[in-house]
Amino acid sequence: MKKSDMVRQYVAQAQYKEALRIAKDFRLGITKRQADTMKRGYECMVHGRFYESLGYNLNDEIRKGVDTVKKLYGEVKNDAA
Repeated sequence: MKKSDMVRQYVAQAQYKEALRIAKDFRLGITKRQADTMKRGYECMVHGRFYESLGYNLNDEIRKGVDTVKKLYGEVKNDAA
């Protein structure tokens, strides 16, 4: 299974931490801003105290990261119609 397929599966299952863990390092097909947003969202999940000490609002940054990964990988293609 390709990593992008794994991310889609995690997003479909609302496992956003796992989805961001993988997607934060993607480069192809996404902008630098999208990559940075996903990376910061994930980092705020796992290193919250550090990012809070830098002045980031953890909930906002996590929400932005989740919104970005959902926008990029959230649509599940259903070919059976």
